[in-house]
Amino acid sequence: MWLRIIASSLLVWLTANAQAHIRTDPNAFTTTHTWNGGDLNHSFALCVSSVQEPNPQGNTPINYAVEAQGPFELVSGADSIPVTLAWGDLVNGQEITLQPNLSTAEVFTGAVRQCPGGNNARLKVHANGTDIQSVPPGIYSSQFNFTVANSGRGKSPANFTVSVEITIPNSIQITQIDDIALGTFDGSNNISRSDTLCVYQASGGQYAVTLTGSGNGGAFELISAGSSVPYAVSWNDGNGPQTATAGIPLAGMGNSRSGDPQCNGGASNNATVSVDVLANDMSAATASGVHSGVLTIMVEMQ
Repeated sequence: MWLRIIASSLLVWLTANAQAHIRTDPNAFTTTHTWNGGDLNHSFALCVSSVQEPNPQGNTPINYAVEAQGPFELVSGADSIPVTLAWGDLVNGQEITLQPNLSTAEVFTGAVRQCPGGNNARLKVHANGTDIQSVPPGIYSSQFNFTVANSGRGKSPANFTVSVEITIPNSIQITQIDDIALGTFDGSNNISRSDTLCVYQASGGQYAVTLTGSGNGGAFELISAGSSVPYAVSWNDGNGPQTATAGIPLAGMGNSRSGDPQCNGGASNNATVSVDVLANDMSAATASGVHSGVLTIMVEMQ
């Protein structure tokens, strides 16, 4: 009796499926600002690890894409400030302005885990100063959500957030100021001249204005070589002229403009300062010649 033992072998070919790993570090940013004029510019450097992984120690970087959820704006109630978001590749120098809810192509350079060569990406946040100045004061904020992904199979796309907050304080300014040329005294008539101005207050509302001359103690005087001529000043906010006393605030002024700090280039100026010089005072001057003075105007919030 023979017992035939037949040994057979089973050969199994195992093919490792490539796995993609992607990660951002850090995965959340927060920035706060108090606006003092100009554009808002802020950037965040980060590490984007994007590698093809045939095994857990995969070290072959692959490119990745970026997408940001819109809208791109900072919000306070019903008001908003548009924001531009741009993604930069710190390896090849490329920068792309992101579009809301649209992914870029996989054009950004990935790095191995923890970016041993340093951060490889930069996010830029920009808001135009003109847009910031056009909204009422307040706290404007938003959380922007980003996704980075590659086309390798394996780990899901990486998500991270950026929270931006900007405080816009109330502010006031006066522009469109021109010198007032009074002309030449004809020997008999009073002289009256005026200048229209722009009073801008971010929140609108009332303000106070203080007018001060360059005479002794801030008096309204035109001076030439020891000779002085007094003059009177009035301020009109659109609700009728009010006579000013040197150095004393005129309170309760209204009609301040918001949204446009230059009053449409002067076309929509909202205040008038007037100067009146009496003929008797000019006739009483102790010297002839050019008399001049400086009128200082200060506006403040109420």
